Amino acid sequence: MQITILGSGTCVPSAERTAACISIAAESTTVLLDSGPGSLHQMRKAGISSNDVDLLCYTHLHIDHTADFIPLLFASKYAPQKRIRDLAVLADPEFENHYSRLINAYGQWIVPDAYTIKWLQPTRPIAFGPLTITCSPVQHTPHSIAFRVHERNGACVVYSGDTDYCSSLVELARNCDLLILECSFPEGKHTQGHLTPSLAGRIAAEASCKQVVLTHFYPECDPQECCRIAAQYFKGEITEGKDQLKIIK
Repeated sequence: MQITILGSGTCVPSAERTAACISIAAESTTVLLDSGPGSLHQMRKAGISSNDVDLLCYTHLHIDHTADFIPLLFASKYAPQKRIRDLAVLADPEFENHYSRLINAYGQWIVPDAYTIKWLQPTRPIAFGPLTITCSPVQHTPHSIAFRVHERNGACVVYSGDTDYCSSLVELARNCDLLILECSFPEGKHTQGHLTPSLAGRIAAEASCKQVVLTHFYPECDPQECCRIAAQYFKGEITEGKDQLKIIK
C-alpha cells in the first residue's frame, strides 16, 4: 500500500502546502481521501490522473476538503481521454445532496455521460478491490466522518479528517499501522472541532497506533514543534506531513 500526502494544509493559502488530499494505492486500486483546492495539480505532480481514481472518500463538506470534486468530474468528462469506468464516492449521505445542488449551479458540465457515479453509504464496512474501508463519526461537523482503510495483506491506515478529540476516533484507529491525524493549531490555541499537538498525541497513544503523520497545519503552526509536543504523549514514530510525502505500508 502506497500512501501519498498530496495536501497537508488548510483553507488558508500557503506557498508550501495545498489543502487536504491523500491518495492510497493498493494493487490496481486508487483511493482519494478528500480533494481540497489544488488537489488535481498535486495529483499530476505525483503521477496520478483523475481517471486513475476508483474511489473518492470525503470526510465532510467544507471547501478545503471538497473543492476539487467538481474539477475532477469536469476533467474526467472533457479530458482528451474521457473517463469510461464508474467512479465510486463514499461519504455522508448529505454529500449526494450537495452534488445535486452543484448540478443546479453548473448544469450538465459536471454530469457524467460515459460512466456512472456510484454512491456508497458509510453505515457498514465497504469492500473495494483489495481494501476494506470502515467509517466512524468524529467531532467536527454533524456530517464529519473518519476512514479506516485495511488492505488484505494486513496493512491498515486511518485518516481523521478534521476532528476534535473524541473516543470514536481512538477506537477507529486502534492498533493501526499509520494514523494520518490533523493538528490544526499550536499548543494553547485549541479551537473547537480541531486538534492541538497534545490532543493529537493523546489520540495516538490511546489508540496504540504504530506511526502518526501530523497534517492540516494552519500557518501559525510550527510543524516540527507540533511533532515535538505530540511526542511527549505518543512514544511511537511521528512524521511531519508535507505535500508529496510518500509512505509505504
